[in-house]
Order: sequence, then C-alpha cells, then structure tokens
Amino acid sequence: MIVLRFIAVAVISYLLGSLNFGVILSRIKHDDVRSHGSGNAGTTNMLRNYGKIPAILTIIGDMAKVAVAIILALIIIKTDDLAKYAPFKDNAEVMIKSFAGFFCVLGHIYPCFFKFKGGKGVATSGGMVFMIDWRIALILLAMFILTVAITKYVSLGSILMAVFYPIYTFAFYISFPLFFIALIFSIIVISKHKENIKRLINHTENKFSLSSNKE
Repeated sequence: MIVLRFIAVAVISYLLGSLNFGVILSRIKHDDVRSHGSGNAGTTNMLRNYGKIPAILTIIGDMAKVAVAIILALIIIKTDDLAKYAPFKDNAEVMIKSFAGFFCVLGHIYPCFFKFKGGKGVATSGGMVFMIDWRIALILLAMFILTVAITKYVSLGSILMAVFYPIYTFAFYISFPLFFIALIFSIIVISKHKENIKRLINHTENKFSLSSNKE
C-alpha cells in the first residue's frame, strides 16, 4: 500500500535528518556547539567555534544525509506506482524527492536524538534542492552567494533562498502539491531565522567571515 510506503519514508527521512553532524562532531570534542555563539548546530556556528575543517565536515554530512534519504525514498516508493495517481502523473519523482527531503530537513531542525534542538536547515535544504532539481538549486545558490558577497549576512542569503524556493518550484513544475510542500518547508526554515530577522532589522546581525578562532 503506497500510504504505508510514504509513512516509512517519512520516518526514515526524519531519523536520518536527526543525525545532526554539528552536534555529533562537537560532541567528539566533548563539547556541544549549541552552547556557543548563536546556539545553532549549523555550519556557520561550527566555523566560528571550531574552525574550517569541522565546518566543512558538518556541511558535507548534513547534505549527504538528505541525499541518502531521497535515494532510499526512490527505492521504497516506485515512481511508476505514484504516477498512477492523476495529481502526480507528471511529477511523481520530484514529489517523492520533495517528500523525503522535507522530513529530512524537519529532522535536522528538530532532531529526536538531540532533544529536538538542531540547526536551521540551510545545508540540508541545499542538498535537498540539488537532489530535486539542479536548475533551481543553481539559481538559489547564485542568489545566496551574491547576497552574502554584497551584505556579508549568511542569514539574509538563507532567508531569500527559502522565500524564493516555492516560487521557483511552481514556476518550473506548475504543481500545487509540490508548491504546497515547498511553501511549508520555507515557512519552517524562515521561522527558525526569526531572531536573525530581528537582528537584521536592528542592524545587529553578525557578518560572515572565513576567519575563525580555531584552526
């Protein structure tokens, strides 16, 4: 039954997402990245507190786990089986990828293994979008790089990517189910940046720098 397959994908993807590599790597150092800086278990906070190598390993791990989640989803839910249903006839594969990616990002933000306090989902979201559609991913990546290069605000680049993701998804696929998933995903990611938004408005947000206190 395809509903049971979707439930299985949701659970597996969420559990994979809950493997937050920022927390895991900092605990190897007998520490917790969430107790430092922004309190976020993400790449930027890892860079600021532990250096470049842990930050790179964090982004690789957080992007890889969503790739694994999507690959497993495509094995569990056959594209041809989903394509039998009219709303998903033309976008069955993208629907499966979006569904798995959504729950993986949800697990990253609210990890059951780490008291439901994780990262903001930027790296994992990036990996998800690349797995779903490289064209949309490249557009959003260019937008992110340009924003950070001009403003030095990683948070602003991340927020803009989240805002435009459902717009580009609808523009490329003209699918309301895909747009709905993308919209919910974006709302969750943006809500995790509410403190950043406040600091951006008050001009107190930290600017990005490749330098760190650690090597």
